Amino acid sequence: MKLFKEKTDLTSALFLNKGPCLHLNNIRMFPKPIQKFIEIFSKLPSIGQRQATRLAFYLARQPELNRNLDEGLKSLLQGLKICRQCYLPFEKNGSDLCPICSNPQRKNNIICLVEKEIDAFSIEKMRQFKGTYHILGNLIDPADPKSYESLKIELLEGRIKKLANKIAEEIIIALNPTTDGDLTAMYLERRLKNLTKKITRLGRGLPTGGELEFADDETIRGAFEGRH
Repeated sequence: MKLFKEKTDLTSALFLNKGPCLHLNNIRMFPKPIQKFIEIFSKLPSIGQRQATRLAFYLARQPELNRNLDEGLKSLLQGLKICRQCYLPFEKNGSDLCPICSNPQRKNNIICLVEKEIDAFSIEKMRQFKGTYHILGNLIDPADPKSYESLKIELLEGRIKKLANKIAEEIIIALNPTTDGDLTAMYLERRLKNLTKKITRLGRGLPTGGELEFADDETIRGAFEGRH
């Protein structure tokens, strides 16, 4: 019983930041390969230092999984390309355009703006949207003036000006209904109003604070049909 309590205390100190004996802000006690793994993986979305530490020690005990992971990462890096028009990743096929942008049956004058790549794929699951996409990459952060510059808006404007009439038929702002999402949407409306006949936003089928990535098909379909 005493041994179990000591192990529990050690785990709490390591993974829950409790107790003075171990702290995740000081990982120099770990082997250097573990330190390097934690340093890299803790920068990934939704993976902090605590989760990266757990993952490092788990993978250290799984040599076969490590080999599969190595192959998966190589495939991800070597087999993908970023579309030069919408910035959606796609499997390399000798083209600079993804299958959506290169599809002649898609309407390139209807452009749906999304924050993340996964949002575009969530919309594609409906099999109803016939336009194209523009991946913003992030949302505006009021505390970070540089966030305005990272939305690739100049590239989108240049893309629209290359259309037949130099104006889009419709721009759909499909951002998550969060504070930053609403702020970004208002900025985009002002910035793009002279480059499109119509700007619409998703209907409120999505709950406030919700994310496209986790919405079911019916919710996304309702939000698209109710756009205004």
